[in-house]
Amino acid sequence: MINVFKSLSWDYKSNHPCRFGKKIIVSNLVSYNQWGFTLNHSYRRDQLADLERMLFLLEGKAIPDNRRDVTARLYEHISAHRQKTEVYEDEYFAIKYFMKGSAHLTFKKPALIDKMNDIIAKHYPRTLATSR
Repeated sequence: MINVFKSLSWDYKSNHPCRFGKKIIVSNLVSYNQWGFTLNHSYRRDQLADLERMLFLLEGKAIPDNRRDVTARLYEHISAHRQKTEVYEDEYFAIKYFMKGSAHLTFKKPALIDKMNDIIAKHYPRTLATSR
């Protein structure tokens, strides 16, 4: 989760340099060409899987088999809708992807955002303001 936070681009207004917000924007998650969309096999894919695992842990749930993690489900979703962008939704995320390769990840559980920010605050003590 720390690596996801550190890798967020501050070029996007939705990404906050001091905390996770309700939505984050990640670059290079997907590709688009004449055959349509595809999920990139890159560090971004790994970060998305890591983020989902962290959300499971923060909620006290067992981590699912990696063959059915968010990246596998998102890959299936994109494969079924190659020529157009369709929002992917599951228990933790709503993910909208774009032709330029970026994706908007909206967190569905605000309490988990607070828990993630608590972890960021412990890792970077002077970065986050105290909790509300």
